[in-house]
Order: sequence, then structure tokens, then C-alpha cells
Amino acid sequence: MKSAKPMVLLVEDDPTTLSVFERVLAREGTLKVATARDGAEGWERARVLRPDVIVSDYEMPQLTGFDLCKRIKADEATKDAMFLMLTAHGDTALKVQGLGLGVDDYLIKPIESAELIARVRAMLRIKSLIDRTRADQAVLAKLHERLEHSFEHLLTLLVHMLDLRVPGAAQRGRRLAVVARALAKRLEIPDRFLQDLEMAARVHEIGRVGESRELAVPNEDAGPVAVGGGGWTYLLDSAAILRQVDRLEPVAELVLYVGEHWDGTGLPGHRRSGQIPLRSRVLRVLIDFFAELESGGAPRMPREALARISRHAGTWYDPAVVAQLAAMVGEIPVPTGSTERHQVAVGTLEPGMVLADDLMTSSGVKLLARGAVITEAMRQIIVRRHLIDPIVGGVWIN
Repeated sequence: MKSAKPMVLLVEDDPTTLSVFERVLAREGTLKVATARDGAEGWERARVLRPDVIVSDYEMPQLTGFDLCKRIKADEATKDAMFLMLTAHGDTALKVQGLGLGVDDYLIKPIESAELIARVRAMLRIKSLIDRTRADQAVLAKLHERLEHSFEHLLTLLVHMLDLRVPGAAQRGRRLAVVARALAKRLEIPDRFLQDLEMAARVHEIGRVGESRELAVPNEDAGPVAVGGGGWTYLLDSAAILRQVDRLEPVAELVLYVGEHWDGTGLPGHRRSGQIPLRSRVLRVLIDFFAELESGGAPRMPREALARISRHAGTWYDPAVVAQLAAMVGEIPVPTGSTERHQVAVGTLEPGMVLADDLMTSSGVKLLARGAVITEAMRQIIVRRHLIDPIVGGVWIN
């Protein structure tokens, strides 16, 4: 049985470094720390202990850090461990290679104790979020069976949970998906690739569920790489979460590269031009376009937002995608300001109220679609259903 404390496995061939890091992490008091003196021993200990986080040196005899990582990620018993690599090399190509093998993060030597602790804590937070998602998969599997394996219902539930945590995310995702499909058609993207694009549009913000309420809202101070008027790192968490569902693996791939720039200055891998999936380029342009529509307090006109996006065509954005957006910008509805919506308890529903979002029960059953007008008969059915299959979080009303 797994220890109540998270397990961290340190793999380091230098005895002094190993001893120092072990003492630093042990002083935390909230971690269980195990050690290994080289990659081969690290592999054996990982299979027995099944640690939550592995902190490994890169250059070691017998098995290098990369070799160890490949084995860890390929083994069913250890593949869920987060892998933090220690290296004296700051070479970008080496880092990108490691990320492709499954390395989750890097620490460049020399390493300060505070930084080691902070990175391990960050790895544990992401691991906890992934574990909670995985624990829900049994429930989601039952939901699949009850809904005749309808993946669309599963996606609707995921979007609904996202919207409870990040208000407005569902509406942004629906709008983005509609325009992304139209833009993809102009770019002659085959129909078989459009479903994943639409799903990526709807759930790209799922990584925000692990942020504080303040961070879950897009902000202006986003650093050198800004996506949708806010930071970009939530996209990494979104991709990590989506990868836990096999069917969403290609969707995760699209979301992961939304933060890349056409000229190679973006993140996480400094991909450039054709190295970035075309559908990720479409999403990047549209996410920023809609953010420009709504930024600055008062809504902007679509052509004004397009003009601001066009300034970065050829640097941040694929010029061809921006050109096709310009060709269809007249078809995009003029913003009319934020839709007023609020949450009410099930018991306070009244005839005439209009649903601002799909009405879902806790088991994932969709009772009514967004835009439905509540009648007295509907209200009574909803109240009765709520008693046996609760509607969590209340009902969103326009």
C-alpha cells in the first residue's frame, strides 16, 4: 500500500550531492525520500517503490538519465511518475530531446535547495491533479456505458466541469470551435481532422482548473509569450490532463503547441512555421483574436481586432491563417458586450427563465440544452430529478 506521504526517489551517482539533496527534501517533513546511487539501481528501486516523483541526474554510469526516463515511462508500473532531470547542460536541443522522451522538467546545476524543493512541489501538484483525473476515469467509464459510449456526452461533461471552475470558458470554447471549423475549411484542412480541432477549442482551458481563482482569469501581465491575453503555461497542464484519456491524445497534441510562435520564439519547444501543427496555428490566431475583441473594457469591432492581430503576422502568427481570417472577418458577429448570466439554486427556478448553459446532472445526464425556456412542467421534472441525481453547482440562467 502506498505511503500517505508522497514518495520522491533521488537518483544521483555523486554521494555528496545525493546526501545533500536527501537531507534537503527530508527536512520538508511532508515527503518520503528514497535514494539510488546510479541509473540501474534507480530503475530497480522505482519498480519496487513506485515513486510519485523521480529526481535523476543526467550523466550516470550504466544507465543515463535519459535511459532511465525511457524505461520509467515505458513500464506500466512506473509510467505515472513525474520525472525531474538534473543536468549541468543548458543546451536547448538536449532539453527538447528529453521532453520527447518523457522528462517533465529540468534543473540546471548548480542547484539551490529552495529551487529543488519548489520544483518537487510543483511536480507533486501536477501529479495530484493527474491522479484525481485518473481516479475519475472509472466513473467516466460508467458514464460512457450509460450514454451508449457517446464521446460527445463525455466532452460535454468535461466542458461543464471546466465552466464551473472557470466561468465563461464553455461559451468561449463553443464560439471558438464554430469559427475554427469555418477557418479550417478555408485552409482546406480535411474533414477528418476537424473534430479534434473543435474539441481542442472547447477544452483548451481545462488546465486552469488547477489554478487559483485569481490565476484562472486571463490577465495582461503574461510575460513574453501571451495566449489569449494571459499566460501560456496552463496549456501544458491542459495537455497533461487531456493525455489521460486515450481518445483525447491528438487533442492534447494540438493544445500543447498553441503557445508556439511562427518565428520560433514561442514555447514550450521553440517550434517554428511548419513544425507547428496547422490546427494549433489556427487555434492560436483565433484565441488571440477573440481576446482582442473583448479586451480594453468595451468590445472591439472584428476588423479592429484583426488589425491588431495582423501586426504580428509572420512573427507570432502564420500569415496564411491571418489572411484567411481577414477574408472571413465580415462573417463574424459583432460583439454586443458580455451576456448577463447568473447562477440560481434548483429550488428557485421559475417558468420563463432561459438556460445560459446545458443543464447536466452529477451523473452526466443532459436534461435540457442551452437556450431552453423553463416551463412549469419542466421545472417540476428538474426538481424531481434533482432529488435522485443532483444538479451540482446550481443552474446558469440568462
